[in-house]
Amino acid sequence: MVLLTFLFVKGFTQNIEDEESPSSSYSPFGIKATFHHGAILPHRSEVNEVIEGHTQAYELSFNKSTSGKRKWQQLYSYPKGGVSLLAIDLGNEKELGMGFGLFPFIELPLNQGKIHWRFKVGYGLSYIQKPFNRETNNKNVAIGSYVNAIIYANVLADIKLTEAFNASLGTSLIHFSNGSFERPNLGINILSLNTGLTYSFGEKRPRVSTKFEERPHKWTKKMIIGVGLKEIPPVDGKKYVVSTYSFNFIKTRAEKSSFGFGADLFYNTSLTDLIARDSTSTSNGLNNFRLGLIGMYSFDFGKFSVFVGVGGYMVSTYKGNGLIYNRLGTRFKVNDKLFLRLAMKTHIVVADFVEFGVGYNFN
Repeated sequence: MVLLTFLFVKGFTQNIEDEESPSSSYSPFGIKATFHHGAILPHRSEVNEVIEGHTQAYELSFNKSTSGKRKWQQLYSYPKGGVSLLAIDLGNEKELGMGFGLFPFIELPLNQGKIHWRFKVGYGLSYIQKPFNRETNNKNVAIGSYVNAIIYANVLADIKLTEAFNASLGTSLIHFSNGSFERPNLGINILSLNTGLTYSFGEKRPRVSTKFEERPHKWTKKMIIGVGLKEIPPVDGKKYVVSTYSFNFIKTRAEKSSFGFGADLFYNTSLTDLIARDSTSTSNGLNNFRLGLIGMYSFDFGKFSVFVGVGGYMVSTYKGNGLIYNRLGTRFKVNDKLFLRLAMKTHIVVADFVEFGVGYNFN
């Protein structure tokens, strides 16, 4: 999902970079009802145990259109931002029940034609009605906690019906995971077709279209310290602390994106126990350390950045989850020097932990 989202946004946002601005006036607010019909994807054979019927989701969204007062709003062709409420019948009343989600989102225009293609992406918190329980629900090995993260991506075609109403057709991918905070955590991925109806309201306002100074294309150095918690099998085990120390070199590639590389030092207290389970290996505290190198690409929205990264372990005693790791996350700039980071570290499609971090810019 991380890779598909990255490629899709990168390709299409480049295509609209030189397009003319949308209409000079707009309705600032909107409310949208969307219906999704789909299925849980069997990304692991164990997930088949809880897949029965089709999924049906009901989504209510509140959005506000951007005016172009900020530079990034014009660069991304005046996107919408808002919050969505989601209720999903997961197709298995006995083992899964209902799922609920609440998340902020951004909706990016992808073209300027009569049919407006858009990409909506967001993440937030979710609730799964019937997670794994050793005594009463041991077939649900997909999700082991009530509260989880939700990641939402939707590619849609928006068609204007009247001055106030728009209809849409799209394809969405919805992911539930707790980031290995509680086992089991294979995750739930739902692929759906969807249709929606939007009502736009509010006194029409003019769009802002101005020339901005181009930001400097220079390298910056970032140092980040982070922390996370995770479980390892079996279920109902103790929580292990993971601390991270990162040093990144980042360059602004264009007005709305950046790229770079860096080094990560992980101290994962669960590795001692994992290595000890292998009778052919000896374990000590130093085996909790892992050193990796990573490459990154980010999309920048003013103070916020959404980034993806792919890395590899250069030093790691534990080999159980391979040598490749990934990061998907956001950065929020507090000021010119300080920023916050929230990220999920994974090994391909298997979540490792959710990381909360604070960083410092060396200009």
